Amino acid sequence: MRLSEIEKKALNIALEGVVGEVFIFGSRIDDNKKGGDLDILIFSKENAFKLSQEVTVRFFKVCEEKIDVIVMNPENLSKEQVAFLNIIEKIKLFNNKVE
Repeated sequence: MRLSEIEKKALNIALEGVVGEVFIFGSRIDDNKKGGDLDILIFSKENAFKLSQEVTVRFFKVCEEKIDVIVMNPENLSKEQVAFLNIIEKIKLFNNKVE
């Protein structure tokens, strides 16, 4: 997983207090690629828009890198969301922390 130390710190701050499972997906999980924004997937029952915005703002206050935060309610997934989840490769964060 390609994350700088500042990105790790920012992500840990951004995810503090998030209730749910958190994954990183997209190009950043491939050590052989370069560049790319940080793609985060959160499974939570919280308000998706509000949680996405909160995580994005907290991250950006520490690290001005591009981040995309997707929040899905695991108990209410649409067919499109299930299809998306079936095609992406993702890495789960342990206790929502980046080491």
